[in-house]
Amino acid sequence: MRKQKLNANALRSMSREDRQRLLEQLRTELLKLISQKERGVVDNPGKIRAVRRAIARILTIENEEALKEKVLTFLSNNKGRAFTIEEIAEKINEPRISFLRHVIWRLILEKKIVKVGVRKVAIAQ
Repeated sequence: MRKQKLNANALRSMSREDRQRLLEQLRTELLKLISQKERGVVDNPGKIRAVRRAIARILTIENEEALKEKVLTFLSNNKGRAFTIEEIAEKINEPRISFLRHVIWRLILEKKIVKVGVRKVAIAQ
C-alpha cells in the first residue's frame, strides 16, 4: 500500500483508471496478507484491516460516481423540471435513499445541480 493517506478526497481527485489500478494493487496485497496470516508470519496484523477499509472506500467512491452519472443523466433528460429525492430514486430505480441523498448533496456542492424550493432539485443551467 502507498505511504500517503488514502482518504476520500485523495481518491476522488484520482482518475477512474488510477482508482482501478490501486484497487487491484490493494486486493493483491490483501491476499498476500491473508496468506501470511494463515501461515502465522504476518508482520502487522492491523494492516489487514487498513487494506480492507481502503478497498471499501474505493468501491464506495466508484458506486458514488456511477450514481452521480445516473442522476445527472436523468435530470439532463428532464431539463426544466424539478424533482424530489424520492421521485429521482423511483425513476432511476435506486433503493438506497440515504446514499442517493449523499450523492445529491455532493452534486449540489459541485454546483452541477441546484436546489429548487424546499425539497426539490434540478439540473444547473
